[in-house]
Amino acid sequence: MPTGSPEATFDLTVSRSINASPQAVFRAWTDPQQFRRWFEPTQLIMHPEKNDLYFIEVQWEGRSWAHYGRYLQIEAPRLLKFTWMSEATEGRDTVVTVELSSRDGKRTDVRLTHVGIPDNQLGRGHEEGWKQGLANLAKTVE
Repeated sequence: MPTGSPEATFDLTVSRSINASPQAVFRAWTDPQQFRRWFEPTQLIMHPEKNDLYFIEVQWEGRSWAHYGRYLQIEAPRLLKFTWMSEATEGRDTVVTVELSSRDGKRTDVRLTHVGIPDNQLGRGHEEGWKQGLANLAKTVE
């Protein structure tokens, strides 16, 4: 049952340092074959161009979750910004920003910010999902 009002939202930030170049990490987000390796979707339609759309279906906690959105900003290899909509966002267009910065060209700091998420149990589940996703990403590209 929702814990907040229908309008209540929250924002989250998840960070991780990855032993791979920013180019390799960026490719893992934008190349459909590489994205499949770490995000493990059951279905994927992905066109990583500004204003193009994507569709991702994943299995999580014993059920299918469909995610939709469009790419807002793509600046290789440092920034990816896209909308994120699903049942867990109550059909709201939330926004995910992935920022990549390099310490030495071989190690990448990833900062993922997700804003406008419904402040309820389903919405708050995004934090755990993104943490797991970044862990999978690190295992894949390192």
